[in-house]
Amino acid sequence: MDLTTRFLIGLTAAAVLGYLGFVYGSCAGDPDCHFRTCGHRFCGVAYSHAQDRTSP
Repeated sequence: MDLTTRFLIGLTAAAVLGYLGFVYGSCAGDPDCHFRTCGHRFCGVAYSHAQDRTSP
């Protein structure tokens, strides 16, 4: 693997980790943001007000 390929792979990994950190990190500080599950799997982030959510 040459230097350019390693650089592009590292840049892609940093971009993906930065995006995930931004989305899930900013969700942690917001009371209206919560993680959504589909059965036993994690599906993503959902944004709703507390009165709209059903209690488990």
